[in-house]
Amino acid sequence: MKRLMILIMALAATALAWAEGGTEGKAILDFSMPPNQLSPARLVGLDGKNISAPISKTSFWVEPGDHNITVTAAIDESMGVGTIDIQHKTDPGTVTITVEAGKRYKIAAQATDNKGNWEPVIWKEEDVK
Repeated sequence: MKRLMILIMALAATALAWAEGGTEGKAILDFSMPPNQLSPARLVGLDGKNISAPISKTSFWVEPGDHNITVTAAIDESMGVGTIDIQHKTDPGTVTITVEAGKRYKIAAQATDNKGNWEPVIWKEEDVK
């Protein structure tokens, strides 16, 4: 019952944001599950501010323009990146990205070697529907 109430409140908040135009003219940073060749990433900082959102939150609306994002990665040894456990969050990576209004940017972590090094990448860009 508690989960249902949380879901209803989240849906109501989303509907209110749409109704008020709170998301109009913005972009989405999307950290949902990437394809198998990449590892999941999580937003922990945006433009110098810490992000402490629930793990279940994977999408963040932002204004168009340049943004400094800091992400952590869950790197899996099956990706050929040492023996780091999938639940272990590696050191955050910070990059600057430029986003456009009405676009969704799907972000993940990409291994750069077999020593646990990685970098944040935009693996897909699409229009917001």
